[in-house]
Amino acid sequence: MNWRSMGLALALLLGAVGAAAGQIEGSAVTGFRLPEYDEDGNLTQLLYGETATFLPDNIVELTGLKIELYRQGAVYLRAAASQCALDSARGRAASRQHIRIVTDKSVLTGDGFAWNRENQQFQIFQNVKVTLDAQMDKGDLLKPQPAAKKE
Repeated sequence: MNWRSMGLALALLLGAVGAAAGQIEGSAVTGFRLPEYDEDGNLTQLLYGETATFLPDNIVELTGLKIELYRQGAVYLRAAASQCALDSARGRAASRQHIRIVTDKSVLTGDGFAWNRENQQFQIFQNVKVTLDAQMDKGDLLKPQPAAKKE
């Protein structure tokens, strides 16, 4: 099965899940993952949640949020927060909780944030702190990891 067929199957599955949203509303899962791929089947971003609770109107409450953004098959940004609300239909997440964003040469922290899946943009609302350092050694925080590719 090629990646386009898999994409169609996933779209049908997500449509069925959306249609059954009333039936899963209030249920929770552990190990939530939501990948996003480009038109060539390359992973562009991956959203994780330790737990996900499905709420009305396509809102998913996530705990243990982690977002990874990929470029050329490797992670170039990682973000983490203890909790957020994900609007899966609009591709946005938001929280009043503390967030930490790590890139290869910077660390951004703050309280309260919004994230837009479409343009991979973060907005931090309060107590923003930015650390820039070309020599920063973050160890495994951004260790390149091959991106999963659809087959």
